[in-house]
Amino acid sequence: MGNTRPWEKYYSDEAKAFDPDKMQSKTLHALAAQVVSQFGDRPAVTTILPNGAEATLTYTELKAHADAFAAYLREELKLQVGDTVAIMAPNCIGFCVASMGIALAGCAGTNINPLYTPHELEHQLSDSNAKAIVIIDVFGNKLDEIVANTAVKHVIKLSVVDFFPPVKKAVMGFVLKYIRKVIPKMVVPHTTFAAALAAGQRHATARTGSDYTSDVTPDATALYQYTSGTTGRSKGAELSHLAVIANMEQARAMTSELLDHTGEVVLVALPLYHITAFVLLFISGIGVGAHLVLAPSPRPPSNLKAAFEKYRFTWFTGINTLFAALMVEPWFDRKLFENIKLCASGGAAQQTGVAQKWADMTGVDIVQGYGMTEVSGLLTFNPIGHNKLGKVGIPTPGADLRIVDDSGNDVPVGQPGEVIAKTPSMMKGYWGNAEATNEVLKDGWYYSGDIGVMDEDGFVEIVDRKKDMILVSGFNVAPNEIEDVISTLPGVVQVGVIGIEDEKTGEAPVAFIVRSDEDLSAETIIGVCREKLTNYKIPKEIRFVAEVPVTLSGKVLRRQLREDHFG
Repeated sequence: MGNTRPWEKYYSDEAKAFDPDKMQSKTLHALAAQVVSQFGDRPAVTTILPNGAEATLTYTELKAHADAFAAYLREELKLQVGDTVAIMAPNCIGFCVASMGIALAGCAGTNINPLYTPHELEHQLSDSNAKAIVIIDVFGNKLDEIVANTAVKHVIKLSVVDFFPPVKKAVMGFVLKYIRKVIPKMVVPHTTFAAALAAGQRHATARTGSDYTSDVTPDATALYQYTSGTTGRSKGAELSHLAVIANMEQARAMTSELLDHTGEVVLVALPLYHITAFVLLFISGIGVGAHLVLAPSPRPPSNLKAAFEKYRFTWFTGINTLFAALMVEPWFDRKLFENIKLCASGGAAQQTGVAQKWADMTGVDIVQGYGMTEVSGLLTFNPIGHNKLGKVGIPTPGADLRIVDDSGNDVPVGQPGEVIAKTPSMMKGYWGNAEATNEVLKDGWYYSGDIGVMDEDGFVEIVDRKKDMILVSGFNVAPNEIEDVISTLPGVVQVGVIGIEDEKTGEAPVAFIVRSDEDLSAETIIGVCREKLTNYKIPKEIRFVAEVPVTLSGKVLRRQLREDHFG
């Protein structure tokens, strides 16, 4: 393939002209200022609950609240430029205010899955050296047992009903806490998000004109986004402001023929703590002045019914399992999708059968992309008007992509090899982990560990993963992490974990265990996994075996394990 880029013939004029040096904004704080000046009175973010209750902020209001939170972080908490602030919350207005506020304070963010166990939460807080955390009240008690082991000194409690009208907020808060009893007591000292904003507003009023970002350059770290790796515990991909904004602009250039600044309405059902939704829906959405309708949880899919019936969405991004689940909902109706201009798929492989059925039922094609945390989200996307089912598309503008053999040499067109890439949206490296960084960043190229095939037009198909990663509903699960947890149980001699195909989640973990104690049960093992691991990481099945094949150095031979038990 050499230096040729056959895919460029599919670029629009805007995509061909993409130049990261000429982007209007190169930092998240500059983007915030830009969008409020352009789209001030437009609706920006709406939290919609399964019962249809909703609250909305305009762009002007979103920026004002974010400014107040920035002042709170800098003036009240005395955080400094570059300090890390964590957000552990579902999709809601508060997430967006906090995230924008962190950027406006000159701090760096780290997004945490609200379903994480205390064990997983402690690792990310400690590894990122977070000084403060914004946490959803439903899971606030997870901090109680671990916060003392971290650098976190400040806890701000968020609610999904924040920003709702006072009476409605009070009623729904009462129901959640005392009727449904889903809000546990938090022992760790904390302040509410509303109180934090009020304090920040007082500081902001007293210090008009303060600029917390004057020393923040485009190369400064905006986000420590954590991703699982084959070595076990999650690693923080260090993403600069420029990388995040560049990926936003790369995605926009690929879709400029469909999406514009005239008022897109976006359903945000994928979780904002995941890189796909954070960059390609939240950041990209505000970049074009879209109205983001935030669903705190798409599970069960009936949670989305009210959103689909209240709004005529023009932009919907999902994953294979969500598309499949929606199509069997009794309320699913073709009319709900009449206004959709872009229906995108990312995070996990899009099954062709599901995509074809979706097109038949809605009249809308699913356009698949491919990417990873290490490139701030998107690396390839099917060009508008040239969608190839089963392919993940062509490289985004400004990105270069090669398919190479084990020696790093280009393979012939149509032959499988490892996908490697250069792109302006690439991470700096894994935070505090030079060894892991050097494994994937070589001579300016990111080695993905995915096996792909490129056709003569530059379209890529992902055929396998070189890594052992298990992809569960779009989330990377490291077998080593599960093995580490199971190996701590008395009576476990050996453990090996692999992924198998699963109808609902794409893949699911299965654990093979050699035990010295016959009384050690699958139920006991699953119980410990539930304590230590997020739900999607828990093995679907436990199999007791006589032997787990390993290398001379003790590494599990996963391919052999799969062949021995699944043929």
